Amino acid sequence: MASPSPKADPESESIPQTVTLWLIGGTQESAQLATALGEHPNCVITVTTARAKQLYAHTPCPVLVTRLTLENIGAFIQHYHISKILDVSHPHAAAISQLAIQCSQDYHLPYLRYERPALVTNYPGCYYWANLTELLTQAKFHQERILVTLGYRQLPILKNFWGEHTWFVRIIPDQIALATALETGFLPQQIIALWPPVSRDLERAIWQHWGITQVIAKASGSPGGEDVKRELAQALGVGLHLLQRPAINYPQVTADLQVALAFAQA
Repeated sequence: MASPSPKADPESESIPQTVTLWLIGGTQESAQLATALGEHPNCVITVTTARAKQLYAHTPCPVLVTRLTLENIGAFIQHYHISKILDVSHPHAAAISQLAIQCSQDYHLPYLRYERPALVTNYPGCYYWANLTELLTQAKFHQERILVTLGYRQLPILKNFWGEHTWFVRIIPDQIALATALETGFLPQQIIALWPPVSRDLERAIWQHWGITQVIAKASGSPGGEDVKRELAQALGVGLHLLQRPAINYPQVTADLQVALAFAQA
């Protein structure tokens, strides 16, 4: 794999040459693991946004805000002397997990995926879908008031599925997210811009205030608020439509944070 030389930046200059663990972060669990590594971790953490970097305020691990690709991953691995990979990214962040798996194979690096536990429910109003297009073409909707909580990247798919429904979207208060929602066709009064996490009381208030009858969300586990949505959907009689996690063949995977910590410390 061709590897361009890494560009120098102020943060990278402070990274010690003994760094060995690449912790793929951006989640609450990754922040817990980073803290548990102690005061002198041989670790570098990558996230994709400046806001995600704030999760690691209480760890000495260097945190890089970057978007790694097939073109620059080789330089990253070599520059930071990576010898193993702990993937604690979001359950739906398929691209970085697939890239890390490929990298572990190309560079013969041990790889472990921490996968937060999946949730189950007996609520008959909870439905699972492979993707948003499948949901929109197969779900039995009739004059619904639908709240979409998938983030902004998938919103353009909705352009062909407005139908007879009234749509609402919850996104982060970010210029790109807001512009995407407006371009998709949401009116300003249909856009709810909030930073997560959203509390149970606020979630309930939003659903009740806008008379929501169906919610579209990701199956992202309790840290992603899935447990709250399940609870409220059943209590309020709202249909809950969950997009399943991407099917990825992880070389090694655990749902135990202690196992992930042992891998990081080994």
